[in-house]
Amino acid sequence: MHLHRPAIFLICISLLAIGFTPLVYAQSAKNPYKLTRFVLVDATLNQPKTKEYTPSLGQQNKSAAIRTFISDVIIDTLLNKPYSDEWISELVTNVLVNKQRPLASNEWLQIDQLNEDHAKEQVELFLSIQTSKPANQLDKQSGTRIPKSTVEGVLGVVPLDENRWMLVGDLELRIPELWKVNQALDFRFTRTDIDYTSTSLRIQQPISEQFLLDAFIELEQRDSVYQQSIVGLGGGWLVDVDRKYTLNLAWENSSSTRQLPTNLHAYQAIAVELGTYQRFNIAEWNLATQLDVRSTHQKSTPISPQFPGNTTQWLHSLHLETTLESPKKGVGFLRVNQVYDQVWAEEVPWTYAIVFGGAKSLPGFYERQFDAQWAYRFKTSYVIRMRDNDFWELFTAGAYFQFFEPNMEVPGTNQTVWSAGFSYSFRTDFGRVQLALATPLWSIYKGSKLHLNVGR
Repeated sequence: MHLHRPAIFLICISLLAIGFTPLVYAQSAKNPYKLTRFVLVDATLNQPKTKEYTPSLGQQNKSAAIRTFISDVIIDTLLNKPYSDEWISELVTNVLVNKQRPLASNEWLQIDQLNEDHAKEQVELFLSIQTSKPANQLDKQSGTRIPKSTVEGVLGVVPLDENRWMLVGDLELRIPELWKVNQALDFRFTRTDIDYTSTSLRIQQPISEQFLLDAFIELEQRDSVYQQSIVGLGGGWLVDVDRKYTLNLAWENSSSTRQLPTNLHAYQAIAVELGTYQRFNIAEWNLATQLDVRSTHQKSTPISPQFPGNTTQWLHSLHLETTLESPKKGVGFLRVNQVYDQVWAEEVPWTYAIVFGGAKSLPGFYERQFDAQWAYRFKTSYVIRMRDNDFWELFTAGAYFQFFEPNMEVPGTNQTVWSAGFSYSFRTDFGRVQLALATPLWSIYKGSKLHLNVGR
């Protein structure tokens, strides 16, 4: 049997198609990318988007940022699921139902980041809940929301004598955008007792999307006798959503109008500080850590030594803070905050004493009530989220520390203090207001304290 050339051509094309069809089917049936991380953030509380969830550069803001950033994260979880629009839609719906967070008529979901790893065929998705804002709060060119300036403050009272009390506290003004994105200004004024006042100013200038430069000045006065001034430059490297590194260089000048039995009662110094901030998600628990290490070389300003002892010394300090938040348990979630501070030097100046007590550091006690050489503090609370993003918080707090002693050769006295209480916070047009009532436990310190805190 002989075949004509057209028939042979058709047979070859058919065989080629038969061999190519399984290849096309196999290619089309290839598994899609895996979704390895999913983050959903409630960005309707005057908070920045997910990609900006990092602590501000101002040292005075670090503890506040680390306490508040997790509360607006609805879910941050690690997965290993095939990525598809249908599956994501179902996941978001289930999360919002489980978290009892329905979308309002003026709210929508926005993709803040979609990180694709083509080599590993993995995807990380960051979503946020956005809300409509008035036109005067939107940037005319980009249409994005302009961050609001914020005022944060703490009020309290301290006794002057049996019949007189004094109002004390601190006030902080933050302008997140002066003339451009990430160009920020922080101003803070503190008066926590009749003999202590401090003022600080910090200006942040963006160099690129990931690098920030800032300049700062701090003035501090105590007992109308001791004065300290600090001038410095700092930089920040925003590695990604969960990591940030900082470096600060500062010049210090401390003086005293009172003669003390030490050569270092007045000194000048150069300080270097390294800091790191990281956030993790472990089995649906959110963990944030802040670590700052500082080394300072001090030199006595008097020309000739007036007392036995060193005229120069190295001083080292450590600050470690962790915040752990659980997934929802019952009607709320658990939060555990721990802070450890320590200073090492042969003679520790008063400017490096670890000072704590009051609304932000140890509720149930007066503002700046304790001076310590080293201190471990904790606060364990159960937080209940109400409608309109109001919060009830039931907490216990405590501290184990060694009282401040300028001379390291003199043994210090250790003490443990406890407190318990509750707080209620609600959002207003000028920021979040928190009212807290706490009382010391098993202690020589008596009397409940009412704290008022206004902030972000």
